[in-house]
Amino acid sequence: MSVKSSLRGYFEMGGLTLECRLFGLASLIRVAILKVWSESFVIWVKHKGLSKMLLPFLMALTQSSCTNMVLVEGSLPTPLVEKIPARLGVYYSEEFKSYQYKENLPQFGAYEIDLGNQNLKFFRNLSGALFAEVLEIDSPELTSEQRSVLDAVFIPRIVEYGFLVPAMSTLSFHEVSIKYEIQLKDRYGKNLGRWSFVGYGKAEASRFGSGEAVGEATMLAIRDGGARIATEVAPAMATALKEAGIWQEKGLAK
Repeated sequence: MSVKSSLRGYFEMGGLTLECRLFGLASLIRVAILKVWSESFVIWVKHKGLSKMLLPFLMALTQSSCTNMVLVEGSLPTPLVEKIPARLGVYYSEEFKSYQYKENLPQFGAYEIDLGNQNLKFFRNLSGALFAEVLEIDSPELTSEQRSVLDAVFIPRIVEYGFLVPAMSTLSFHEVSIKYEIQLKDRYGKNLGRWSFVGYGKAEASRFGSGEAVGEATMLAIRDGGARIATEVAPAMATALKEAGIWQEKGLAK
């Protein structure tokens, strides 16, 4: 089984591979040992009568780690697909527009990954390529005025983000998976369908620093997610719109 299919499998199932679980267990053990050592060290310092002013500094040294600030950047291709003949309102939640992922990995440091801006840019390009007309809206519930001009509402969401660094996976590259969900509602709020899928990306460790590699892999995962929308989700949305009678075979009136 390829790395790609393996990663997609365990992220879609909401779990991790045995190897990653073992790594997580080992990390917890290391944290527990560090905690015991720290507590013993504090007792020793107190016993020796060292200044209390020194304790916070010494404890900070035992717990410090670097933070990798990752800003996701890169080119954003627009998929070439046949547009669905419908007018869609597109709702991006604040969480989606400013999505950040934070995780502290014992021994490897903390990661703060900002992918909201690039993710938003990509989905704006994507929605414009998928539908005949799109309008960004401030609420998933349409006003009476919006219902008079829009056929349905398109709502993307990031369900889960995950990444692996080489030391965690024993492979030579950084890996990222992003689980998305797309919901489609008619103009009155009735659910027409909900689709989940995973975008995958990887970046060679030898070509980038750790933070840069995670950023590159994240950008590729966003693109891969977009490709899956265009090739897998878009046909399903077109079918749902047609079955709901939201389909204009002869094109949209201007």
